[in-house]
Amino acid sequence: MKIKQEILNRGITHEQHMQEVLKDNEYQKDYLRLNIEEYAKNGDYALFFKSLERVVKVRTTISQLAKDLEMNRSNLSNILKGKVQPSFDTTMKILRGLGAEIEVKFA
Repeated sequence: MKIKQEILNRGITHEQHMQEVLKDNEYQKDYLRLNIEEYAKNGDYALFFKSLERVVKVRTTISQLAKDLEMNRSNLSNILKGKVQPSFDTTMKILRGLGAEIEVKFA
């Protein structure tokens, strides 16, 4: 609740706040890790890819990332906006493009 009040006091939107805090690389890692865990639990790919979109926009542009990954820009944009559910391979390609390393643990 403290963060919400801070945002309200500063007169910024949630999206503006996220853009600010996501400038920190460690915060980005934690944010993506938590969103990946939530995606694995509930399958809400739109929410997960929204988190990826936020990180992409802080680090680079969708156009540049698409070029780096040799993907169609429009397709990448639709994936990040949750309009298209990508294959597992494409998801991994995007994560690797952002420098993520994935570790799988079995309980």
